[in-house]
Amino acid sequence: MEEWKEYRLEELCKGRGTYGIGASAVPYDKSKYTYLRITDINDDGTINKKGLLSVDSPEACNYVLSKNDIVFARTGNSTGRSYFYDGTDGVLVYAGFLIKFSLDEKKVNPRILKYYTHSNKYYDWVNSFNTGSTRGNINAQTYGNMPILLPSRAIQDKIVSVLSSLDNKIELNRRINDNLIAA
Repeated sequence: MEEWKEYRLEELCKGRGTYGIGASAVPYDKSKYTYLRITDINDDGTINKKGLLSVDSPEACNYVLSKNDIVFARTGNSTGRSYFYDGTDGVLVYAGFLIKFSLDEKKVNPRILKYYTHSNKYYDWVNSFNTGSTRGNINAQTYGNMPILLPSRAIQDKIVSVLSSLDNKIELNRRINDNLIAA
């Protein structure tokens, strides 16, 4: 049986975690950046595309997500919610209550983190920061130190291949359902 190795999130990234822009959202305008806020991320890590807003700030260009970035909600009832950016959701600027990490594909299959952050092991780690009825906050340094147990790259690639196929089928079924509802 293959041995799995424990990493810290920061070891799998290009640099450290960075906080998003602290700008106000404005009504959606396709000539402006789409603003990704905690409330736009579904529990399953997809984007709720209904009700997206824009951001109108000169600094917004400094907070555009790049392929293989992952963002984490850092506070409130959404602490731990994550979104993996593969580039297919358009150009997105991440908001201030999100922390971005840029995954290094030379060190890890970036998509494996998408799946890891929806595992029981991950949610147990997030819940360890809760105290009583208070939802814990998780800062960039703590996320950077998050332990992640991973198999070899070859096994990561196989896992991602299987799970990505399932994701594609789920998305196809969602679109079919949306079309049937619209008909």
